[in-house]
Amino acid sequence: MINGSVPVLSPREKRILRRLARGYSDRAIAVQIGGRPEQVGEQRKRLLQKLQISSQSEIAEAAAQWASWPSYKFTTAVDELHAWPKHRENGGCEPPS
Repeated sequence: MINGSVPVLSPREKRILRRLARGYSDRAIAVQIGGRPEQVGEQRKRLLQKLQISSQSEIAEAAAQWASWPSYKFTTAVDELHAWPKHRENGGCEPPS
């Protein structure tokens, strides 16, 4: 695995890496994030070469270190509901029902 430097990963590379860490196939990843399984397979191969990793444990470690799931601003549903009126005033959309 890459030592010392933090790799620059695109949002798509992060999405692929997170799903690889969960053991998803190229086909399942393609269905979830778009593209053909062959395309995802090629992106997977380039990504693993870029990160210099090959084992499932290294993939999981890399995903945790460099592609963690996005954190959310709201801690509770109540916090989210209180934010929506201000969001609507600024031209935002209605909250999902």
